Amino acid sequence: MDIPQVVTDDDVDLDACAAEPIHIPGAVQSRGVLLVLDGGVVVQASSSVTALLGLDVDAVLGRPVEEVLGAEAGEHLHLDEAAATGPLADNLRRVTVQGRAWVAAAHRTAAGTVVVELEPLAADAPDAGEAFRTTYALLRQASSAASLQALYDQTAQGVRQLTGFDRVMVYRFDAEYNGEVVAEARREDLEPLLGLHYPASDIPPQARALYEKSWLRLISDVRARPARLVPALHPRTGEPADLTFAGLRSVSPVHLQYLGNMGVGASMSISLLDEGRLWGMVACHHYAGAHTPSLEVRAAAETLASGLSLQMVVRAAADRAQRAQAISAELAALTSPAGDEPVAEAIARPELLRLLDVDGAALRTSGTLATVGAVPDAVEAVLGTALAAGTDVFTSEALAARHPALADGLGEVAGALVVPLPDGDALALFRREVAREVTWGGDPRSKTLTREDDGSVRIGPRRSFAQWREVVHGTCRPWTDDDVQSAVAVRRLAVEALYRRSRPEIGAALALQRSSLPDTLPHPSGWQIQARYRPADGGRVGGDWYDAFPLPDGRIALAIGDVAGHGLGAASAMNQLRNGLRSLMVAHGAAAPAVEALDRLAKQLLPDDMATLLAGVLDPATGSFDYVSAGHLPPLLVGGDDARWVEVVRNPPLGYLRGPLQHHEVKIGDGQSLLLYTDGLVERRGTRISRRLEELRATAEVVLDLEVIEHRLSGLESEDDSTTLLVTAERPEQEQQQAF
Repeated sequence: MDIPQVVTDDDVDLDACAAEPIHIPGAVQSRGVLLVLDGGVVVQASSSVTALLGLDVDAVLGRPVEEVLGAEAGEHLHLDEAAATGPLADNLRRVTVQGRAWVAAAHRTAAGTVVVELEPLAADAPDAGEAFRTTYALLRQASSAASLQALYDQTAQGVRQLTGFDRVMVYRFDAEYNGEVVAEARREDLEPLLGLHYPASDIPPQARALYEKSWLRLISDVRARPARLVPALHPRTGEPADLTFAGLRSVSPVHLQYLGNMGVGASMSISLLDEGRLWGMVACHHYAGAHTPSLEVRAAAETLASGLSLQMVVRAAADRAQRAQAISAELAALTSPAGDEPVAEAIARPELLRLLDVDGAALRTSGTLATVGAVPDAVEAVLGTALAAGTDVFTSEALAARHPALADGLGEVAGALVVPLPDGDALALFRREVAREVTWGGDPRSKTLTREDDGSVRIGPRRSFAQWREVVHGTCRPWTDDDVQSAVAVRRLAVEALYRRSRPEIGAALALQRSSLPDTLPHPSGWQIQARYRPADGGRVGGDWYDAFPLPDGRIALAIGDVAGHGLGAASAMNQLRNGLRSLMVAHGAAAPAVEALDRLAKQLLPDDMATLLAGVLDPATGSFDYVSAGHLPPLLVGGDDARWVEVVRNPPLGYLRGPLQHHEVKIGDGQSLLLYTDGLVERRGTRISRRLEELRATAEVVLDLEVIEHRLSGLESEDDSTTLLVTAERPEQEQQQAF
């Protein structure tokens, strides 16, 4: 590849490459054929139809796809099932065109067109079923990984095993999208890259945005010429074809030059996502020329990486949950405000610094500022700058560099972590400067500027990737997710104390709510029952509740419910409903008549309250759970590698029922679990409930630790309280031993 003349124009915009419209390249990689269909008719085609299908491009345009590919192939595409987005595996079809086997994928664009991609299937291509069997075996193996690092390693090794690339790396991005290689599987003769850092500019913002939509991208031959789309613009829309989700999408020349400078002949990347946000990437490099894993193998690799990505996210949440659990009790003991002492002074104590591993802290509540340890003179200015950012958590490891106006007042402080409190107050944690050495995969400042033939200037990739070490000054130790969790725990403590002092009824509501939950849970032979309740941020309680108690015949009554609202009224209504349901379940011995009677009581005694409820009776001898729902969300049945929703008829909430309730029955088999939960776990402002329910289902497939699920779904802050109840049929001891 010829590299254009290097220039040094001082006025060149170095962010120009960030504006490159890589989702509409107007070309595809020449290993396959891409057809754009409108109403089943080809309106755009890649010029590669000539080399791969022996057809003239102009002769293809305007013809139905069945005429171009053959009636049988056109029928097998199932174009009516083409999805707007989705993993590769959802859209793959094997078809025969001109007597040769091809793999086809189809998807629908926002403009209403259908994009069909075809790649020839190599004679020695592995069986698709074998690729996916390997994938699921690796996923099962990863479920028992001892640590997050073990998951990183298994991801690199598993993807290399599936795809055959010379090197597979797992990148983890920091908050600014600088990447670190945290795991690597490679050919023995290749130099290791484990532990190297790569600057965020190596992956510009529009590329990261694309990776969050399209999870996998293969460049099968860095040196191959792209095949242009004909015509360049869609005849109906007058716009370039949107190839966001096209696996054949052509690649930015800057990125091709970047790979060429690294000596890479082929590459593949798979996104690692957390709730749609790119947090890492699996990067695959091949050095011995072109390399083209089949579409089916790539689909299997995507499935593996997405499954392992979720396991990594959940594992990280589990690690944070364990640390949060360990730190919460000690925090409460060390910093619990007492008497009339201002909340800020009661919390900002020397012991806090040791517990949070910081050098200083400042807490401003109700006009009182209390400080301890190394705190900048310009502490109020720091708080103002952090709050003006408008984020839930403000972190900076280099305050002086990022906010020069603060530099003169920082003293020995280099970094800060700030979380806001109500009424414009805040908690700030500070750390001193710690000089540290970072090893980059090449000097991140060694970008080049190149003059094109038309006189335009573009930024080019780094030419050298030799290890380059940099000593970073003016920064503190990085703020981790654990640090953020700890700061939020202190914030909750402060907010709860403020609420209790300003609104005594909140403390009464919390006491009433907690006294209404059972002190112990039943433990029938062969079964385990667990439950958790989490108040909303600041200790505010609502009407969420759970119950589990034995009936006279040895069966177990289970219930989970939610009274609308917060505070003493909601807690009081919840307490009345809970006690009423207990009596009715004992009297009737079945959920449906008990809940129908409870509805009549609610209409008579609590006409202004609304509550949802799911109640049932578990027979420990058979595993049968007979249940009804009054407006409540469906339970989740989890077993092995699968989690599925259990059928419910969502009758109206309590107080609004009409007619008899229809009950359902589900069998909980050995090793299976039934998860009940309230809507506070899955509802989040601005996010569709269907998406949140899918996140819960996917998380439960990986882990059934209630605290981990709570941390994963509810996050750092929660506007609503939540309750979870988990019932597990434990495997017989002999079966458990065989499983290991």
